[in-house]
Amino acid sequence: MTKVAVTPTNNQQSPYCSINHFLYSLIRSSRVYRRGLISQLLKMFDNDTTTTTSTTLEEQLFVADNLAYFPYQVQDEPLYLIEQIDLTISVSGSTQLQQFRDLLKQYLDYIDDDEGIDITKLEEKFLNLSDTIIDELNQCLRTSKSTMLLLILKSYLKDVYSLNDTKITEYDHTESSKITDRPIISRKMNVKFEPKIILDTVKPSNHMDNIQRRKQILKDFQDFKRCLLAFDTDTDDTVQSISELLPTTTTNITTTTTAAALTSKSKKKSGATNKRRKVMIDSDDDSADGDFQP
Repeated sequence: MTKVAVTPTNNQQSPYCSINHFLYSLIRSSRVYRRGLISQLLKMFDNDTTTTTSTTLEEQLFVADNLAYFPYQVQDEPLYLIEQIDLTISVSGSTQLQQFRDLLKQYLDYIDDDEGIDITKLEEKFLNLSDTIIDELNQCLRTSKSTMLLLILKSYLKDVYSLNDTKITEYDHTESSKITDRPIISRKMNVKFEPKIILDTVKPSNHMDNIQRRKQILKDFQDFKRCLLAFDTDTDDTVQSISELLPTTTTNITTTTTAAALTSKSKKKSGATNKRRKVMIDSDDDSADGDFQP
């Protein structure tokens, strides 16, 4: 259990609270310290197979759950987190996708590209594979779950804090705190972070037979590929695709009625380029790479 239920005392308090809520609240007033913590936590999603100390999916789920429910108070907090998520995904996502594609080509003589997947053709070949090869494919796909988890976390943050792609693209973590540390004026309540596809991987169903298990591997690959390609296009399709992987939530309560104003601002900036901005690694802020000093 990584979150606890709380009894809201007003309409601005979320009914969910992370286990490390108090820890984050102690350092969140310092931009250097909170960014350092975020950067260090996201390093746990680097699946380095060359080491024996890689973080398990269960541990990554715990971290993501805390990141979703931290008590963010200024716009810089979720925006910086999303920026760092984008950096992590841009490095690991394409590598993980290519690794699975290489296995498909090696064992099935199937060349996958950025177009749709011929599921029927793949299912027929999957049925003839040995259990050893299936296990190898499943293990390769399991490493991509960390990227899927970050994609779902990003989608959750965009939804809860009403962040569109324009606002995310124009965000610059090197700007003055007077610009980035503006208070959050819109937050949705009663939105639960529950990445079903990850939970199903951590606690798989025992009712699947061998054929169903193989079909599930293909479905997971299809979901991962679709969401990753949507991420690469840098459009709102990412949220629409990933939201299908999230459970249906109850009616959301917004803390203020500023959604219309935010939409109006985004329309004025619609002429801006939609290409992903290359984020500067070097920053005058010591927390840019997470190696901060107290």
